Amino acid sequence: MNFWDKTSLKNVNTPLKKEDIKHIEKQLGSALPKSYLKKMEEQNGGDIEFNSVAVDFENTWSDEETGLYLPLYEFMPLTIEKYEESTIILNEWGVDGKKMIFAEGEGSYLWYFDFDEHPQNPEIWCLDISDETTHFVAESFEKLLTNLEKRDNDVELTLDDVFADYPSMDEIRETIKSNDDDARFQAYRMWLTRCEDLEGLIAELRQQVESSNDEDELDSYAELLAEVLVNYTDEEFMTYKEAIALFNKKEDVSDLSHVIVQLESEL
Repeated sequence: MNFWDKTSLKNVNTPLKKEDIKHIEKQLGSALPKSYLKKMEEQNGGDIEFNSVAVDFENTWSDEETGLYLPLYEFMPLTIEKYEESTIILNEWGVDGKKMIFAEGEGSYLWYFDFDEHPQNPEIWCLDISDETTHFVAESFEKLLTNLEKRDNDVELTLDDVFADYPSMDEIRETIKSNDDDARFQAYRMWLTRCEDLEGLIAELRQQVESSNDEDELDSYAELLAEVLVNYTDEEFMTYKEAIALFNKKEDVSDLSHVIVQLESEL
């Protein structure tokens, strides 16, 4: 079986750049696995022929009756921008250290390298956003490859199935009304995870950016707004130029040039 799904052009990026690899490895203080780089040299991100990884622990996606597994069907492009974005996402979910997201499954399962304990041979972990847990999956990228599967699922899971133990939109909106700044920001990220009413989410984040006078808070909301625009809506509800103008207006509170550069690269 081929590794890459040649029928899909989703997220297929430009050829891998050596300067991007060097920059990322310098930031990590470690070399990326050679077996991983070999795959990315073949194709810099996109859908793969597999759709799941066999695991040996209970999780929110499968059970022992059907066999324990988690979804994985898409590799992220290996670029400086995606690396920086993955660091922000992991930090927002309480995952810090020398780590990098390289793949995802069904939106709420993020697969990442953990270089902290074994910098020369990073472990493979999965962040399950649906219940905010992290799981050790494999001791190496090579081991992960041996656990990849292509499963035929007879039962199609709905969003309600996936987020059965996740806060509802009503609960998320109630948290947004609270005075707890951290809880409110996490509620917005949970909203994004559910991918519901993205027009409403953009309007809320736009208002938060406009009204914020706290540097750290402003940075977080600006980065989240840019993430929604670039990865989920593609200017459908707010143009990149409108977002850039908004971020420039907040220069007296925080330097948002890194977010502006990200959006300018999409123009």
